[in-house]
Amino acid sequence: MNLIETLRTALPPDTVQDDDPTLETFSVQGVRPLCVVTPGNVEELQATLRIAAEHRAALAPWGGGTQQLIGAPPTRLDLVVRTTRLNRVLAHTPDDLTISVEAGMTFGALRTYLAQHGQMLALDPPLPDRATIGGLIATATDGPRRLGYGTLRDVLIGIAVVEVGGRLSRGGGMVVKNVSGFDMMKLYLGSFGTLAVIASANFKLLPQPRAAGTILCRFNDPKPAFAALDELDGTQLAPVAAEYLNRSALAAVGQSGVCALALMAEGLPQAVERQMNDMSAIMRRHGAQSVERLHGGEAEALWSAIADLPQTATLAADEAVVKLSVLPTDVASAIAQCEASAARVGSSVAINARALSGVLYARVRSVTAAALTTLTAELPGLQWVATTLPDTPRWGAPPQGLDVMRRIRDEFDPLHLLNPGRFVPGL
Repeated sequence: MNLIETLRTALPPDTVQDDDPTLETFSVQGVRPLCVVTPGNVEELQATLRIAAEHRAALAPWGGGTQQLIGAPPTRLDLVVRTTRLNRVLAHTPDDLTISVEAGMTFGALRTYLAQHGQMLALDPPLPDRATIGGLIATATDGPRRLGYGTLRDVLIGIAVVEVGGRLSRGGGMVVKNVSGFDMMKLYLGSFGTLAVIASANFKLLPQPRAAGTILCRFNDPKPAFAALDELDGTQLAPVAAEYLNRSALAAVGQSGVCALALMAEGLPQAVERQMNDMSAIMRRHGAQSVERLHGGEAEALWSAIADLPQTATLAADEAVVKLSVLPTDVASAIAQCEASAARVGSSVAINARALSGVLYARVRSVTAAALTTLTAELPGLQWVATTLPDTPRWGAPPQGLDVMRRIRDEFDPLHLLNPGRFVPGL
């Protein structure tokens, strides 16, 4: 039997699809699979990967499909494995502030579930109602509140994955302090689906804050904005988010101005009010054109729009999203260089930066493949590029430890069946 016949024999009806509309929908950067498999439980996921290994079939994991344009097109693709039916809460211990969920659960569904218990996973990814937990882990996605709460690396305490061949492997557990042995679960964080298919994940949670405050501070020039940030960073104040937005990014979130800082504080009501007042004073000392306090739904809408700025689910034919990572002290110069380089190639760029964390996202519009190649060669700290433009760089300079990464890949996936060609060159 061929691959599709074997899958249909082993799995329940309607789990395997090979009709043209489905194959077109789940093409990865223009590469069509032979079939799409949607397992309903971990056992079916194991069977799928076992059959794929037996048939030497290359596969791509697919959660919400929100980040499939990051990285290079696959060099081979026989089947897409969807995780959307793996969407249950497996265990939740509210008193211990821990939870275990299947990888196909969307972040929006998890956030709604946790809100009923007064708890949260402070991540804020783009497109939360589509983005799945497994996809967020595989791509190491962050959000605006990483400044105050960290990233997935800081809250992930356990993981279950299915390796090529169908073996179920686990790392970590359901306790917050778990330091015995190798920290295997961190291997899968940011591995872009090249080591295994994530089946479930465990997280440590936080209580929802009693109060939150947001100010939007507009400046006529980036220089005083970053001077204000430098002063803020040297104080005892603790914003949970400090986002820099250039003119185009402001327009994208429905605001106006040359540039702005969006600052958020969370915690006890009196502490939040003090932080709002003190941060506002710092901004005004450095010449902020306006300092606007946002409340309730208005603040929520702003942060939701900021979180969605780096989304890569839908890109125009002449558009790209670029992620940069630099030292926090180099954020201002990286933004200036990005804007200057984009102008030189005749493109516009919307930049939002986690200004005190050193992470920048640049959405470049009206760009050609040649111009994008030129632009990315000039940018510091290039991490990845998401675009539909052909023959363009998709990754920055080879990371340190590439040889070790290659050997790990060879151990986990010796046939290179998982997302072949999609990650950094050589993996």
